[in-house]
Amino acid sequence: MMKTINLSKIEHRGVNRIKVSYKRDADFIAKIKTIRGRRWSKTKNCWHLPYSKESFEQLKIVFGEERLVFPKKIKPDDVEKKKEKPIVVLPKKDLDISDPFDPIKSREIFNKIFTVVDEHTPFPVGDFLKKKEKESKTTHEKTNNEASFKTILRYGQKVRVVVGEKIFVEKINEKWLRLFVPFDKKGWIAVVRNIHGRQWNAEKISWKVPYVKQSFWHLKKYVGMEYLEFNFQIEKDIPDEYFSPTPIYPKKNIKKRNGFDQLNEAQKKAIHQLEEKIILLQYSRFTLTSYRNHLIGVFLFFKNILPEKLTSKDIQNYILHKIKFKKISESTQNSIINAVKAYWEKVLKRPKEKIDIPRPKSPKHLPNVFSQEEVVRLIESPKNLKHKLILLLIYSAGLRLSEVINIRTRDINLDRRVIFIKNGKGKKDRFVTLAEEVLPYLKKYNQQYRPNYWLIEGVHGGQYSASSIQKIFQRALQESKVFAYGTIHTLRHSYATHCVENGYSIALLQEALGHASIKTTEKYLHISSKALRTLRSPLDIIKNNNRKQS
Repeated sequence: MMKTINLSKIEHRGVNRIKVSYKRDADFIAKIKTIRGRRWSKTKNCWHLPYSKESFEQLKIVFGEERLVFPKKIKPDDVEKKKEKPIVVLPKKDLDISDPFDPIKSREIFNKIFTVVDEHTPFPVGDFLKKKEKESKTTHEKTNNEASFKTILRYGQKVRVVVGEKIFVEKINEKWLRLFVPFDKKGWIAVVRNIHGRQWNAEKISWKVPYVKQSFWHLKKYVGMEYLEFNFQIEKDIPDEYFSPTPIYPKKNIKKRNGFDQLNEAQKKAIHQLEEKIILLQYSRFTLTSYRNHLIGVFLFFKNILPEKLTSKDIQNYILHKIKFKKISESTQNSIINAVKAYWEKVLKRPKEKIDIPRPKSPKHLPNVFSQEEVVRLIESPKNLKHKLILLLIYSAGLRLSEVINIRTRDINLDRRVIFIKNGKGKKDRFVTLAEEVLPYLKKYNQQYRPNYWLIEGVHGGQYSASSIQKIFQRALQESKVFAYGTIHTLRHSYATHCVENGYSIALLQEALGHASIKTTEKYLHISSKALRTLRSPLDIIKNNNRKQS
C-alpha cells in the first residue's frame, strides 16, 4: 500500500505555510531537505514550506503527485505564481541515501542522480553548484572590506541583513541608533549585548542602541572605529550616558508574582498604589520588592477583609502565625511591619501615632573578620591582575560589593588619592582613600586592560557582575586556605576592625564606611583584638599572684 503525504495550510509567525505530515524516516527527511525553503518547527512538531506555487511543484516532483493529499482549503492553482527558477528533478527510482547527514556523500549522490531542468537546456547540478560557489566567492571578495546588504527570504518574508567585515550604523532619531552586525561575527554581537540600553529588533534583524557617547566609547574600545560604517555625521553635543526612563527589575523578580494572581481586585489595586508611591519616592528596587512581597503575604492571609479595613490587631495575629509556624527571624518581622506601615502611611495617609505594632528587639551580631596576615594571603592568591585589583580595592577602601562594581574610570582621582563613590547605600555620595599600595596595580591594570567607562569591565565590556566577584573571592579563599566562613563583605568588616586597632577615630571611620548612624560603626569596637588584649582574665591574675608568693 502506497504511503500518502498529507498537506495542510497553517499560519506560522504570521505567515501562511504548507504543513507536511508524514510518518518520518530517514528517506523522508533526506527528500524533504532537498526542497527549497523548508523549515522544521519545534512548536508545531512538523516540517513546513512556503505557501507558493514553487513549493507545490517541488513536492510533486520529489514525492510524486499521486502520494500527495490536498485538503479542500488548499488549492495549488490559486497560489500566486512566483518567478520561474530551476527545478530539481528526481529520477523515477527511489532515493537511497545511507547517511543523509554526511555532506560529502550527500553531495556525490546529489550530483549523480539529480538534474536541473530549465526551459532551454538541461545541465548537471554539480556544475550549477560550482558556478554558484564561484560567484559567491567573487562577491565576497568584493565586499570583504565594506558593509553591504543582501535580501534573504525568512519565513516567507524578505528581510535585509548585512554582510562583510563592518558593522553598519544608521541614525533612527535623536535618541537611538540602529546597528546591523554580520551574523558570523559572534564576538561583535557579544560586545553589542553589553551596551547599556541595547534592544534587539527581530523584525528588522538589527540592534537598537542609545545615541550617547557611552555607546561610541564601547564600540571604539572593543570593536574599533575602522570596523564601523556610518551613514550620518556624529554630533558633538550628545549625552554622555543612557538613563532608563523606568526602573528595570530583574526577570527573576517577575516570576514571584504567583501570589499576586490570587489576590482580589481591591487587594491588587492596593499593591499597585503602594508600588506607585515607592517609585515616586525613588526608593531602591530591593525596598520595592520587599514591601510588595510582604504585603501580598498579609493580603493572602486576610482574603475576606478589604486592605483598608485591616487593623493593628490583625497584623499582630498574622505576625504571631508566622513566628509560630514559619519561624521567621527578627529582621523578617521588622520588614513585615515596615511594609504595612508604608501602605498605611503613604497610601492610606494614616497618622503615625495610630499604628501600634510591637517590634522585636534586634539581635546584636558581631561580624567575622580576617586577621591582617589572612588578608595578605587572600590578596596575594589571585594571579589575574584584574582579580587582584578587585580584592585590593574592597579591602583598602572598605567598599561594598555594589560600590566596587559601580566605580567609573572618571571616579579615580590620582592627584588627590581618592575614589568618588556615587550613590552608595542610602543614595549617599562619599570619598574614600585610594591607598598608595594600590597605585602600581591600578596603573598596570589601566595599561593592560584600558577600561572604557566602568573601571572593572567584563570580557566584552560592560559592567562586571557581582556573581563573578563572589566567585573570585571564593577561589582565593580556597587557595589561600583561610577559614571558610568569610564572605566578600568580610573584607569590609576587616578594614573597619583594623582601622579601629590602628587608632582611627569612630567618627572618621563612620564617614569612610558611609554609615548613617555612628552606632553601626561602634560595633567594631567590640571585635577589636587590641581592645580585648587590654582586658586581663582573672585566672591569669590569680596564677601570677601565686607564682609571686611561691
